[in-house]
Amino acid sequence: MKAPRSSPRNADAEIELATGPTTPAKQRRQLFSTFGYLIATPGATAILGLGYWAITTRAFSARDVGIAAAAVSTAAFLALIGSLGIGTLLLAEMGSMEPGIRRSVLASGTAISGCCVALLAVVTIALSPFLGSSLRAIGSDPVTAALFVGGAIATVAVTTFDSAAIGVHRGPAQLARGILASLLKIACVGVLIYVGRRTSAGLLFAWAGGLAASLAICQSFMHLDRTPVGERHIGARIALARRYGRLSLNHHVLNLSINSVSYVLPVIATLLVMPQQVAYFSTAQLVAQVVLMVPYLLTLTLFVETSSNEQLLHQHLRRTLPLGFAACLAIVAAVEFAAPIALRLFGAVYSAHGSTALRLLVLAGPSYVVKDHYVAIRRAQGRLTHGAKVVALATAAETIGGAVGGVFWGLTGLCAGWAVAAALEALVLLPVVLGVFRHPPAAEAA
Repeated sequence: MKAPRSSPRNADAEIELATGPTTPAKQRRQLFSTFGYLIATPGATAILGLGYWAITTRAFSARDVGIAAAAVSTAAFLALIGSLGIGTLLLAEMGSMEPGIRRSVLASGTAISGCCVALLAVVTIALSPFLGSSLRAIGSDPVTAALFVGGAIATVAVTTFDSAAIGVHRGPAQLARGILASLLKIACVGVLIYVGRRTSAGLLFAWAGGLAASLAICQSFMHLDRTPVGERHIGARIALARRYGRLSLNHHVLNLSINSVSYVLPVIATLLVMPQQVAYFSTAQLVAQVVLMVPYLLTLTLFVETSSNEQLLHQHLRRTLPLGFAACLAIVAAVEFAAPIALRLFGAVYSAHGSTALRLLVLAGPSYVVKDHYVAIRRAQGRLTHGAKVVALATAAETIGGAVGGVFWGLTGLCAGWAVAAALEALVLLPVVLGVFRHPPAAEAA
């Protein structure tokens, strides 16, 4: 017989009995401890990722780099669609689940999302002749196509693993997996260069193989309890899916609303421009994501630390919102000046053709501070449906802005159209964020 699920309030009470009452000082330490683990993995992998792309852009042709980048970005988009919100569910809820079912929940969630993404990847390969030159090149070669499908499945699997690790406060497991995947990619590319196999298929093998190997090696780092015998059969797995399915899908709708643009933009570039320009865009977006990582992760920390305690929302928001804006403004000022210098890491041709795109992409940073905080607020308030509807409309506007700009003005138009749409969206969402910033959540108007 299943034990009743602990409520967040009961879980908090148990923690207080074990560690003493929760004080403002403890809350601050927990906030920044969670932020530290959240930034450690993407920070380390971003640094290694910059090294990886610096090697590949200099050793491989821009066309091969563009095809590989198109495959990675398309796979990431399919992983976002096929994840079904399971990663976010584990991030928010796994810590309050009974220890005996955590392993089963993680395995079941990974299997469900993996099957969904596999189907989406196969359909994408089938339609690749009609989806632009980059995807056409991927689908025309059976080896490259197989690596694309495998990489898409590995992408959603590691995303689910990383979210679960943060959800049960196993930050070191997430950190080790991310670093290991990056190191394996770099090592594989080094071998490809040594043996003279400088092809897009080789880059896809390095990407997919690094993800899969890192996940296999780091599974034991989670230290999850063994699943009780009664929870291992298929009926128990179906019961878990029913118990958490609706909440997971609510998270999924909101995830698609807010996160899809960062995945859609590379896909739009894949569909509208040549592989070489996809390569220039991908390096510019990589640098933009790295430098804007801190303000985003501050907001993600706000979600993790307030997902079960709405009363902390106002208190933490007053810390993360000013820090996010200050970081973004400093980053924008630096990048507007230093964009060509930053992209020179990938070679002179990337500096010459990607600087304008990078300058335009970072301009959306302050707008996303507002958007990300709005989403964190609605999640903490339990208003996922309302938040999803609002942000879905805003995200649609961003997508249309980028697509229209790309059709008429190419890569520069794509980036500019997105940045303008994001700024207009932030003006609409700002009153809600400022309302919670000034008053506790209970005092905010519906």
